[in-house]
Amino acid sequence: MSSRQPHDEGYATITAVGIITALISVGLVLMAAGAWVISAHQSQSAAEMAAISAAYAHYQGKSACSEAAEISLQNKATLQSCRVEESDVIVETSVRGRRAQARAGPI
Repeated sequence: MSSRQPHDEGYATITAVGIITALISVGLVLMAAGAWVISAHQSQSAAEMAAISAAYAHYQGKSACSEAAEISLQNKATLQSCRVEESDVIVETSVRGRRAQARAGPI
């Protein structure tokens, strides 16, 4: 009979794999959160630009919502709604599911 002691060989590999997996998971969560924030900002920016352009078009007697649709498209956003209330134009856009609303009118 030999008196061999079991060795803990390979424990560092398992620990390293666990740490790497945790770091990758955290990185993926941060990337998803960043994409969510960027989409929200893009949607808000597109809504504001579309509302301002639409209000100016309305002031000139042109179709406000046609202008809002064109500006939204140029900003890679989807125009969800557009309406004119008195002299204000209210526009809602979305980018990758994130919605934003803006209102513009004469000063």
